[in-house]
Amino acid sequence: MPPEFSPYQDRTMEQPERHLLDLLAELGETAVELYERIDLRREMEEHPYRTLAIAAGLGYVLGGGLFTGFTRRMVGIGARILLLPLAQATLGQMISELEADLQEGDH
Repeated sequence: MPPEFSPYQDRTMEQPERHLLDLLAELGETAVELYERIDLRREMEEHPYRTLAIAAGLGYVLGGGLFTGFTRRMVGIGARILLLPLAQATLGQMISELEADLQEGDH
């Protein structure tokens, strides 16, 4: 049985480089389209703090900060801050329902 033919066997080094350049050109075009669609200047003028927060968040993620101990701690703290009121509301609703059931049972 002859060895399988790979479609990449006959390619020279120029073809992957060309492919990379085409990919970079396409990425650049997409970035320009996105910039035009978002209208960053208007967004910065109308919502400067939101724009700054989004830019800082993107920079943090793209800079590799997503999988750090600091991020893990901040997510844990954020989850506790968000879950505590939710748990209190749920328990409060359950207690109210139990009290209502007990009052109906007494009558």
